Amino acid sequence: MYCNTMFYVSQIYFNLALYSHFRIPLNHVGSFKMALVLNKMAVGRIQTQFCRCLHNFNMTKEVELAIKNGDPVVALESTIITHGMPYPSNLSMARKTEDIIRGLGAVPATIAIIQGRIHVGLSPEELEYLATARTVLKTSRRDFPYILANKMDGGTTVSGTMLVANKAGIKVFVTGGIGGVHRGAETTMDISADLTELGRTPVLVVSAGVKSILDIGLTLEYLETMGVCVATLGEGLNFPAFYTSNSGFKAPYNLRSPGEAAALMKANLDLDLKSGILLGVPIPATEEGNCSIENSIKTAVQEAKEKNISGKEITPYILARLNELTSGESLRANIALVENNARVGAEVAVNLSNLINKTTGPGRSSASGGSIIISSEGGSSKTSSKGPVVVGGSIFDFVVRITEDRFQTNGSTHFGKLQYSHGGVGRNIADALARLGTRPRLLSALGEDDQGKHILDQNMHLDTSLVKILPSSSTATYTAILDSFGECKFGVGDMDIHDEITPEYILEHEDVIAGSPLVLSDGNIPIQSINILLELCGKHGVPYFYDPACSTKSTKPLQSKFTGSLTYSSPNLNELVNMIKTLPGVQDIPDVSTITDNTIKSLASLSVRLLEHYGISVILLTMSKDGVLLTRRGDPSDPLPSRSNPASQLTGFSSVHYPGVPATNVVSVSGAGDCLTAGFITAILRGEDQDTCVAAGMQVARLSCGVSPAIPQS
Repeated sequence: MYCNTMFYVSQIYFNLALYSHFRIPLNHVGSFKMALVLNKMAVGRIQTQFCRCLHNFNMTKEVELAIKNGDPVVALESTIITHGMPYPSNLSMARKTEDIIRGLGAVPATIAIIQGRIHVGLSPEELEYLATARTVLKTSRRDFPYILANKMDGGTTVSGTMLVANKAGIKVFVTGGIGGVHRGAETTMDISADLTELGRTPVLVVSAGVKSILDIGLTLEYLETMGVCVATLGEGLNFPAFYTSNSGFKAPYNLRSPGEAAALMKANLDLDLKSGILLGVPIPATEEGNCSIENSIKTAVQEAKEKNISGKEITPYILARLNELTSGESLRANIALVENNARVGAEVAVNLSNLINKTTGPGRSSASGGSIIISSEGGSSKTSSKGPVVVGGSIFDFVVRITEDRFQTNGSTHFGKLQYSHGGVGRNIADALARLGTRPRLLSALGEDDQGKHILDQNMHLDTSLVKILPSSSTATYTAILDSFGECKFGVGDMDIHDEITPEYILEHEDVIAGSPLVLSDGNIPIQSINILLELCGKHGVPYFYDPACSTKSTKPLQSKFTGSLTYSSPNLNELVNMIKTLPGVQDIPDVSTITDNTIKSLASLSVRLLEHYGISVILLTMSKDGVLLTRRGDPSDPLPSRSNPASQLTGFSSVHYPGVPATNVVSVSGAGDCLTAGFITAILRGEDQDTCVAAGMQVARLSCGVSPAIPQS
């Protein structure tokens, strides 16, 4: 129920209901089925069949829907859980790896065999079962018939995981390291099945190379013979060797980004080569093994030889012995490289999904080979096939976080951390909207420089085909200074290129705007461009959403003669105060440094005056830890304005205060407002009610506080 507080505003002739809203828990959005729900869905099960008659095949609902919708999925092996690490490190590693992949916008699919059934995606209980089970067999291609026929448990190797992933339609697979040609193979013929699988299964394998216990030179020669494309990721051709970034051997090709790796795999699939790709990712420099690990490897290999350990038992033995000899150092390095590979694999999968969907449309795949038949009910989206248009700044951000509790601006040096990411209110919101599945199109301007290229290369999930590239201009840059709590104290920006987002540029894309369900712009673009957007949105009946970007720009649309086309505005407290100052006859503007019930009442009544005076439909006031105040035309139970529900049909005014829920483990709050806006808009486009729209926005905002980049990659 609403808890209503009624009060009267003397200047206007109606009762304004101020609602303190507690009805919907802000960490849950009921039936709000979309990507922004953090605990995406219960691990429901559906029994499916491979096209090629592999029966007893189980797939989690999460993985099934992702494959069906053409969303990015990353396969994970289970031998690393069952044979590669001791308990509980194996379980925590598996959970962390899945979390990393989800956090970057992909769906993890750990592959294993449980009681004779192949599983693609595991529940938390199944992960724990595998991590503690004692009778699990290592499962390569040759082992499937025996393990399935006898209803046994199996941890899939690289070879076994590739086989299943391909049949399930998953084209990216993350592992620690692959098997290879063993030393002395010229007499023993001990060559890992991983290599032959790479030669006949079209899956991109992300690994830290091969272990130094193997003959790396012969391994690369064998892969060449099998027709496997091998490339490294990073600065050079040095092929990694698990605990070290440089094995002493070179790969044939080098890729600079996950986007390039995705393009390589897309070309492989288009050619229907039916062979895989090996992407060698060096272990992070901070975790790279030292001489003690290499010496311990030699010791473990010699011991294995003396004990006559060979075949598929040798790798588990050496890994376990290494952990003992290095006092856990090798295990820590192993976990670090797996987590790093998971990050790379997720980014490759996201980029590959985007490339395939651009070519064939969502829910389809240009990949050949095995596929699966899905017979469950569809997970159709209510989101329009024509996504929103976002017009605004794209900025290369530097974020400086002071790690000291106090700092002074007197020229002294302070300890801190420096990171870079992509920003700009318009780009941020478009990025978040894309990750939430709304398929936005971005109108922005970039220089033909390294920063601009980096923004384009790392945002392949976002439609940037309309972005203006200017050879003689510099990409906008911004440096934010954060205190130790993550609060932005001040920033410095070079934003001249935003002036190139001109009315003429916008008019070139009038047809795109006319067909959009919603247009959003930030305050970084020129006032003339905002004016033309208001005019076009009014002309074509498209809702217009304005995000001010900063307090000095909050009044830009209020200077237009088309203010009646301003459907939504999302100011913060200082931006709203500047908007209120434009109203005639306003004298008592509340102090917003401290928010009380009386402050909220006053802001609500003044927001109503803004709606009346300028013809605005909705003001979404963001108040940081104090939550959100939504003031609008109509009742809270009325649909929020959209193309199908224009604000002209609404009467009266209402205001609802949604108290904030504190975020935990705050790293930075610089992107919280942008994420709130994206979550809110996504829910609007899905036709959700007001309560759900705000809850969705606040949930995404809380998620953003836990990472340094403005937009979490999920």
